[in-house]
Amino acid sequence: MASNVTNGTRSTLGEIEYQEFLDNDIPATIFLIFLSVVGTIGNTHTIVVYMLSPIMSNYSVRVFIIWIASIDLTACLFGMPFENIVMRYSYTFSSVGACKFFKFLNHISTGASTLLLTAIAIERYKMVVKKSPILITNSQRSNAISAVLLVLVLVLSIPAVVFYGLNENKTKILGLSGKECRLLLEYQNIRNAGAYYSIVLVIGLVCVFVCIVSYGRILYEICSQREWRKSQREKSNSSSYSASNIRSEIAQVTSSIQNEELQIKKLQTGCGDKTKKKCIKSSHNLGNAIQLTINLLIATAISLIGYLVYVVTKMVEISYPNIFKNIIKTVSNILLHGYFVNNAANSIVFFLLDRTFRQECLKLYGKIFLKKHISPA
Repeated sequence: MASNVTNGTRSTLGEIEYQEFLDNDIPATIFLIFLSVVGTIGNTHTIVVYMLSPIMSNYSVRVFIIWIASIDLTACLFGMPFENIVMRYSYTFSSVGACKFFKFLNHISTGASTLLLTAIAIERYKMVVKKSPILITNSQRSNAISAVLLVLVLVLSIPAVVFYGLNENKTKILGLSGKECRLLLEYQNIRNAGAYYSIVLVIGLVCVFVCIVSYGRILYEICSQREWRKSQREKSNSSSYSASNIRSEIAQVTSSIQNEELQIKKLQTGCGDKTKKKCIKSSHNLGNAIQLTINLLIATAISLIGYLVYVVTKMVEISYPNIFKNIIKTVSNILLHGYFVNNAANSIVFFLLDRTFRQECLKLYGKIFLKKHISPA
């Protein structure tokens, strides 16, 4: 291991990087561990619930959510732990192949999740606003769209394989340096990595615009439907009340034919119950639509914000290194890993805000514990 002697003290790269890790990287490490653990648990539950739950199978965006959760789970299991390793071994990282592969994988997971969230916004817009019919082959179509987007992200992420590698990392001790996995110095300019991340930023901003417009129109349409149904329900209740008063007066006059009157009342009550059930079911479906839209909107907003913060920070590092060192450097490790919020946010939002999702999780655990309880007998 490389070492040097300064003021009679022998220093090694291992000792230096460990001390710098303790001084600078603990907050970012805790941040990534938290996202990794929460994201792994949450995305695993999302995949299982959306695959097995009969209620979730009715969601038009179910396939997209399973794809996103699978990609996010990959990032939580492999991408985040790798970034912690890179921070821990900032002078002694030695594998060029691992550096390029995992940086490539992180770009894929972040980009794919962003594009799939945008695809969900477009699909919801087509279904709610444009009233496009839900086809029988919707699952196959969603799988095809998801696969095409993943291939597109694979192509867009290829420059990461070129731009990242083992860079010389100089220590404060004269003549002592090591290697770290990061953006190579020869590509840290506006013509190479700067141009690439500018394109990525434009794509991200387009996704933001599409999501804002789509979800804005969706919420407007749903609120309009809710107001219309509320007014229709009030009209229905008013007409039902008038008719019941007339029937009551007729019943008092014709009280002699009790059997027929009893049958009519039963029939009217049955019809009223059916209408009421339909209204309740319609209101429940509308409520679910609003809740799902809000959940997806919040998840998308958090994901895109984290992604854009990463891209902007990266561009500042490339284009304005002095500003980066003097202002942003203290929190750079967290900001430069902000894109990982994208991979944990979806499952957190679903668990915290979606009551149906929580109920289906409980049902799933109930079935598991029930099987364990019955199997010995």
